[in-house]
Formats: sequence, C-alpha cells, structure tokens
Amino acid sequence: MIDLFRAFTTKENFFYDGAFIAKVKYQRFQSRLEKETYKHEIVKSSRKLCVINCSGYVNNEVAETLTVYLMMNVAVKESVQTENIKDYGTLWRSFSKEEISDFSHLTGDTNSIHLTENPVVQGLFILKELCDTTQSNEIEVKYIHPVYGGNLVYIKREENLITGFSNGTLCFQATLY
Repeated sequence: MIDLFRAFTTKENFFYDGAFIAKVKYQRFQSRLEKETYKHEIVKSSRKLCVINCSGYVNNEVAETLTVYLMMNVAVKESVQTENIKDYGTLWRSFSKEEISDFSHLTGDTNSIHLTENPVVQGLFILKELCDTTQSNEIEVKYIHPVYGGNLVYIKREENLITGFSNGTLCFQATLY
C-alpha cells in the first residue's frame, strides 16, 4: 500500500501542492507476493478537479488500485456545524505532527499543508489507518473537513459505513465493500 501511495505522490510532471483529496477509493485484489510495477492514468483534469488512477501490477495483473479525486486551487474553509451531533462514536486515534511529517517523507507527499505548524493529516494516511483498523481490501473515503495533527479523532461504525469526527465536526465518511 505504501509503495502505491509513493507511486501516486511522486508521479513525474504532476504537481498538486495546495490541492485537497476530496475522495479516494482503494482496492486490493491480491496479496503482494512480488515487487509491483505502477501505472498512472489521469481520468479527468480540469481547473477544479483532477481524478487520477494509480494501479500496482504483479506479473501484468492488477494487484491494487488507488483512485484519487483531487480538488484543485481551493482554500480550507472554516468548519460550519450544521447539526448538533450527540454521539461521536469511540476514540480512534490522534495523528501527531511527527507522524504526519514521517508519512509525508515516507510517501514523498510534500504538499505544504502537511508540513506546517498545524498540519493537515494526509487523506492517504487516514485511508491507510482505516484499512489497518478494518482489515478491508476495498474502501472508499469521502473527506468532508480536514483533520489536524494533534486533534482526537472519533469513529462511529454502522454496518459498512464509518464516520470520522474531530473537534465536533464530521471529517470523513468511509464505505467498506
């Protein structure tokens, strides 16, 4: 998984500093037995949205795939609480500034929003941790609001839907397949 993330973030001639992941879908089709080779495909590219598919292949068969929906040229908005959420679920984890920085260096994700004094947790880091927590091989995560380093993250699971909250704000929704 980490090598796939690195292949995605270090694609030649692709610059996404300041972009935000709006949604990501990850699928693992086979366990990794050998070194994967990676291929990228830009599915859609506009001024506001870029959809990229990155797949890892073993012996010319797809082993895993990552589809990322990037919102381009947008600014972080202040959270707006539209409903009174009474149950945030259970404490899941907190992402330290050091963990966020280490993940950036490990994957090659040098987007400046992850390397500030108040860093945004990488969408791919959240995805990885959700996969580890659920042991899922197919998951889609929609990011609604940034999760910031040092803040507690709570998750609530109802069947195949996981919602993630931080600072009283809905931050992501994940669907397990």
